[in-house]
Amino acid sequence: MTSKQQNITGLATALTKEATSAERLANEAKTQAKDSGPIFITVKEDNTDAATSDLYLRTGKRRSALEGIPIAVKDVIDTGRLRTTMGSNVFANNVPSDDAPLVKQLRQAGANVIGKTNTQEFSYGIRGDTGAFGIVTNPHDKTRIAGGSSSGSAAAVAEGIVPLAIGTDTAGSIRVPAALCGVVGFKPTYGVLDTDGIFPLSPSFDTAGLLAGSVSDVQITMNALGFADFLAEFEDHSSLSFAILTDNPITGGPGLDETAGMVLAAQLGATETSHPLVQGTKVDFMGLYNVVRCREAFLIHEQYISTVPEKYQATVLARLQEGQNVAEEQVTSALEVIGKVANHYEKIFSNTDILISSTVPIDAPFIDESPPTGSKELMSQCVIWNLLGWPALSLPYWAPGEALPKSVQLVGKPGRDVDVLRAGRFMEKILSSQTCERAFQASHFS
Repeated sequence: MTSKQQNITGLATALTKEATSAERLANEAKTQAKDSGPIFITVKEDNTDAATSDLYLRTGKRRSALEGIPIAVKDVIDTGRLRTTMGSNVFANNVPSDDAPLVKQLRQAGANVIGKTNTQEFSYGIRGDTGAFGIVTNPHDKTRIAGGSSSGSAAAVAEGIVPLAIGTDTAGSIRVPAALCGVVGFKPTYGVLDTDGIFPLSPSFDTAGLLAGSVSDVQITMNALGFADFLAEFEDHSSLSFAILTDNPITGGPGLDETAGMVLAAQLGATETSHPLVQGTKVDFMGLYNVVRCREAFLIHEQYISTVPEKYQATVLARLQEGQNVAEEQVTSALEVIGKVANHYEKIFSNTDILISSTVPIDAPFIDESPPTGSKELMSQCVIWNLLGWPALSLPYWAPGEALPKSVQLVGKPGRDVDVLRAGRFMEKILSSQTCERAFQASHFS
C-alpha cells in the first residue's frame, strides 16, 4: 500500500471513535473524485447513504465493517438513480431504476457509493484506452496506461480517493489494472458474486470482483457480503502447498520475476511447475477465449450496432462486429475444449493448493503508441483463470529503483477463495518484508 492509499480498518476505527463522520468522508472522497480528471465518470451528489450510516454509528449498531466507508463502482454496474454509462455514448444518459444486487448488498452493509469509475467502453479491451469519457492514466506515470477494463476503479484506489472499488473481470480486467496501478485485485471463483445488473461482455467468463489497498480489505468486504469464513487471518502457510508456474503458456516467456520467485520459494517452500499440456499439445487459451467472447459480445450488442453504430468508439465497434463471423458451432466446440482443460488442470494440480505467477509480464505500455501494443501480454497470465473459473488474486510489490509497481498472482481451485486470500495476506507480508527488499536490492545492483 502506498502513502496515498487508504484502508478500511483505519477509516472504520476513525468512524467508531467519532474522529470523523461518514458524511465528512463522503464529501472528501467526492471532492477528490471530481478533481481526478477521467478517473470518475459520474460523482454522486446527495449524502443520504452517508447520513444513514452516521445514524447507525451514533447508536453503536453499525451493519458491518463497511459502515460509512466510501466506495466506487465501475460504470458497467447498475446503480439506482445514478447514471450508468458503460463508458459509452450508447448509454450516456442511462439512469437505472435500481441497484445491481451486488451494489445493493454493499449498501445494505453500510458502504457509501460516491461515484462511478471510468471503464474501457463496454469492458471490451484490456488496455483501458478506449472510451467515451476520456482515458485514465497510470497513477505512477501519466504517459502510460492504467490498464483495463476496470481502469478507473484501480486508479481510484491507487490515488487514495476510496479504499475499495468494485470492478469486473472477464480476461483480467480487475487484475491487470490492479497490477499496473499497484493495488490488490481479486477475481473470485466464477459465479461467487452476483453479476445480475452488470452489463455483460462474455457471460461465460464475466466475474465481479474487488480492488483495494490490501488483502485484509478484500477479506473485510467479502465478510460484509455474507462470506463469514473469509475474515480469518492465515499465518500457518504450511497447511497449503504452493507451486510457482515457471512458464507463460501464451507468450512463451517466464512465469515470474526470477528474484520474486526465489524469495517466495524460500519463504513458502514452493516447488516449481509448468502449465500442463493437454493431449500432448499446448492449449490455445487466447484462441478459445476469443471465439467465445467475440460471439457472445456480438449477440449482446447486435441490436445497438444495427441502430446506433455511430455512438460506439470505432475500435470497439470493429471488435464487436468480428463476432458476426463466428459460428455457434465454433463456440460449442470451444466450450467443450475448455471443459476438458478444466478437468485436466484440476487433476494435474490436485496436490497443489496455490499456484503463483506474475500477473502481467510487462510494464504498463505507453498511451500514445501507434499502433497500441501489449494487449496479448497483459492478458497472458490472467485469461487462463477466467476460462477455467478459478479464483485469482493480484498482489503488488515494489522493486528498488523501479518507478512502476510489479505484481504476483495467486491462483486457487474453484471454491477455494478463502485459501487464496489467506495465502495472499501471508504473502503480502513476505513481499513487503526486509528480507524481500534485500533480495531485490541485491538483484537490482548486481
